Amino acid sequence: MSDFALVRQPVFGGTGSLLGYEIRFQDADGPGSFAQCFLNGTFDLIRNRMPAFIACTRDQLVADAYLVAEPGSLIIMLPPSLTPDDEVNDAIARVIGAGGVLALDAVSTEPAAAEAFLPQVSWVRIDSRSGEPATINAICDRVTRGLGKAGPRLVASHVEDLNQYEATLERGFDGFQGTFFSRPEPLPAADMPQSTVAAMRLMGLARDQNISDGQLEQVIATDPVLTFQLLRLVNSAALGGRGVASISQALRLIGRNAFLRWLAVAVAAARTSKNGVDRELVRQAVERGRLCEQLSGGGRDSGTLFLVGLFSLLDAVFRMPLPEILERVVLSADANEALIDRTGPYADAINFVESYELGLFENATEIAKEMGVDPAKLGEFYTNAITWTADALGAALESQDAAPARKAS
Repeated sequence: MSDFALVRQPVFGGTGSLLGYEIRFQDADGPGSFAQCFLNGTFDLIRNRMPAFIACTRDQLVADAYLVAEPGSLIIMLPPSLTPDDEVNDAIARVIGAGGVLALDAVSTEPAAAEAFLPQVSWVRIDSRSGEPATINAICDRVTRGLGKAGPRLVASHVEDLNQYEATLERGFDGFQGTFFSRPEPLPAADMPQSTVAAMRLMGLARDQNISDGQLEQVIATDPVLTFQLLRLVNSAALGGRGVASISQALRLIGRNAFLRWLAVAVAAARTSKNGVDRELVRQAVERGRLCEQLSGGGRDSGTLFLVGLFSLLDAVFRMPLPEILERVVLSADANEALIDRTGPYADAINFVESYELGLFENATEIAKEMGVDPAKLGEFYTNAITWTADALGAALESQDAAPARKAS
């Protein structure tokens, strides 16, 4: 696998649909990261059939570094400092001639040299922290003036709170990107499905080593829908269709920790909806769990790491305070300390994954070193988390679609 680190961040539309991902590389100015990512197949894996927004440098643009990608798979973001000259103009003409899409990145209050390319770009990304709504409006007017309906679509970056989101939405932005979408407005606790509450309680039982596999099977068997979903999950994803016929057999074959992981995936997938933000939150929660799980060692249990990573986003997934969620499941004291107080041996795992997801690679690398994790493996861990999550959620959603109807009591 590659020795570079990369991360993807979703870009949402005004209705909550997923428009694409921004892909950031650890060495943003390095000429080889995208090429390596593309050649080893990571690019198509990460973008997941969606357009990828990728920042480029002048050298990369002139060298036609991105023309290898399929037209429509990539949106090349031009830096604001890019100035027109013969080489740059020719490179842009080649991109457009090949069916490529261009964007202007990091537009702010002061006009930038790259705004000379506004007639040729399809997107403009504006920092939502640039000022009050009037200031944002002035920036928008400047970059769309005289272009009419042929003008670029607008993406608001760093949307971190409701005010920023509402201001940019009202102004007519087409895309939105930022941490705000990981903190949706809370919903009443009663909105959590009872089957999900039951599954969370089962997670607590599964962690209790005093509960035998037979006792656990008896509890799970009282919920036929959950039994069916778990067996579908284990058969299709965990064991490659080896034909697991019972909960006890699944526990013997894959072990308590792995079984607990699949139960956690089923809990997260229960919140999946057609809304792009909801789907991405569930995906990110499971990815966090898998990414954290790979940080085991130094006395840290892989099963606890998975749950800590997954639960660190369940408040956003279920739109309710995390303490209320934790009341429904019995986690270890170390896990609760990490999730509620950010203390204890598992807190660094959450700090690492949050830094990594924001593209703060230097900070994430330092945390990984302190945890005794080889930084050279971080890119591999991340792509593994994406691959595993895609398989796991695919199996979970299939099991939901195929689940038998519960008989009325």
